[in-house]
Formats: sequence, structure tokens, C-alpha cells
Amino acid sequence: MKIKSMTAVFGKLTGEKLELQPGFNLIEAPNEGGKSTWSPFLRAMLYGINTKERDRQGYLAEKNRYQPWSGAAMEGSVELLWQGRSVTLRRGPKGSTPFGRFEAVYTGTAEPVPGLTGDNAGETLTGVPREVFERSA
Repeated sequence: MKIKSMTAVFGKLTGEKLELQPGFNLIEAPNEGGKSTWSPFLRAMLYGINTKERDRQGYLAEKNRYQPWSGAAMEGSVELLWQGRSVTLRRGPKGSTPFGRFEAVYTGTAEPVPGLTGDNAGETLTGVPREVFERSA
């Protein structure tokens, strides 16, 4: 899997698009520019958001920590190359569930990617379960 671009309404990111080039990419921006928000955004796009997690003292649940500062609904897309084809992932709200709606289509044709679901996208695309991704990526 190679990530080509990401577009996010997630935390500080309000519709920003991150275009990635082949090879090493360095994200450079001022403090509070949203650089470190791209990582949890990608994790949420691949693995979803645990909606059962609750806030506790000194800790905000992911679904609350990354609510868009603008007040808009949390949503995004990732364009990537997988198995030699360009694929677009989209997540958005489903009712009151953040990132509850998932779509994986072949870019350009909008044909659904067979077998790729919101529940298995992360592990299918990266080859590792969420816990391994969180510890290594």
C-alpha cells in the first residue's frame, strides 16, 4: 500500500489535503499547524474510531479528542495504491457515530473494492492489526 493523498476534517484539520510523493515525505508547518494530527487521522481512516471508549480523568476518548474544531462532522478520504490499483477510502458520520460510514472504491470508476470493509480495511491494507499499527506507525 502506498498513500497518495489524504483529505481531512478531523481535529484542527478543516478540509486540508496532504499530497504525498514517492519516497520520504517531510511534513513541515508551524506549531499547532496540524502536523501530528495526520497520524491519528490515518489510523482512524484505516481502523475506524472506537465509539465505546469513554473520557476519563486526564484523557479524552478519540471520538472527542479529534472532533473538528470547526464544529463540522468528522470525515475524510485517503487515496492510495493497493495491489496495483488506485483506491479511495472515505469515512464520515453515520447518524451520530463518527466515522461510522465507510466506502472503499476504485478511484475513477467508483466501483466498490470487493471484500474491503470498515471493519477489515486497516488489517487488509497494512497486513497488521490495529494494536501493531498503533505501536509501530
